Amino acid sequence: MDDFEIFQKAASILRAGDKVALVTVISTTGSTPGKVGYKMLVSANSGESTGTVGGGMVEAEIIKAAKGMLPVAGSRVVRVDIGTTPDDENGICGGTIEFLIESFDGASAALFEEIAGQTEQGAVISVIEKEGPPKKIFLKNIDECAASDSGLGPEIFSAVKDIAAGEQSAVKESVGGTEVFIETIGRRPEVIIFGAGHLSFYIAKFAKLVNFAVKVCDDRDEFATKERFPDANEVIVAGFENIFERLRVDGNSYLVIVTRGHKFDEVVLEKALKTQAKYVGMIGSRKKVITILQKLREKGFSREMLSRAYSPMGISIGAVTPEEIALSTVCELVKIRRLGLAAEIGHMTQSRSEAIYGKNL
Repeated sequence: MDDFEIFQKAASILRAGDKVALVTVISTTGSTPGKVGYKMLVSANSGESTGTVGGGMVEAEIIKAAKGMLPVAGSRVVRVDIGTTPDDENGICGGTIEFLIESFDGASAALFEEIAGQTEQGAVISVIEKEGPPKKIFLKNIDECAASDSGLGPEIFSAVKDIAAGEQSAVKESVGGTEVFIETIGRRPEVIIFGAGHLSFYIAKFAKLVNFAVKVCDDRDEFATKERFPDANEVIVAGFENIFERLRVDGNSYLVIVTRGHKFDEVVLEKALKTQAKYVGMIGSRKKVITILQKLREKGFSREMLSRAYSPMGISIGAVTPEEIALSTVCELVKIRRLGLAAEIGHMTQSRSEAIYGKNL
């Protein structure tokens, strides 16, 4: 479970009227099972935990400590020394690990929802104090935020900027006598769906459930509406020939092509393969796919460019209904998101490759 999912889960628990403790690993020394930035939630009513801060006996101790802080809103740091011998029940790791435990009530639901819906490079700053309620500050866009309106002192704001420009994404710092834990966060992975039919409805629904941001595009205003797509973060009405002018497509984008006809699928695929999108998928039969890819080959698209197309898209589960096809598609999106493109090397089958390029290429 990634940070976006943790924050969204926290918001859901709080909106349901429960209270929740957020546990974050803020520093480590030596060899520890939990790494800086690991997170876990513990709900007050059920006592259930979500996420992990390393597992084992240490995690069990921290869950107990988190439950002890609920239901009162508060903040504390817990330091755990981990044994260094195989006989120690904490395991064979050796070192120390610090946990920031913060308990929240419903007043913080909006904050977690805002963080979970992040669309730019932002930062979450946790001010570490010995007592009192938790203090979290969210900067939605670091590049456009100034020290004067950040809610932070100039020294802390400067540290946030430095960390955002560096390689570390989560760091505990002591700045001007104040201890803070600074986490930089990018925007949530976004699924852009081209087409607003029945299949798109289910793809949007399932993608939202697994914590993608969702955008739906179509040239028909009677189909592309927020009422038809309540799970979409944004619905755009525009011609497929010009739609990319209104989109931000980068390595955090997953493009799903399910328009109402081969012609529009081809138009969108041609433009999609020229982007830096992490995933480009298109629905279609094997015959349709080969026909469209051959046309793009004739237009000068290389084997490497065409091999980026996941088409027919989706994990093979024998899907027949729109719901099943949508499920198989979103499963593929999750696979790429979690395992990366390396897991998909060779997804263009040999027979399809030969049909497009010839046996000797």
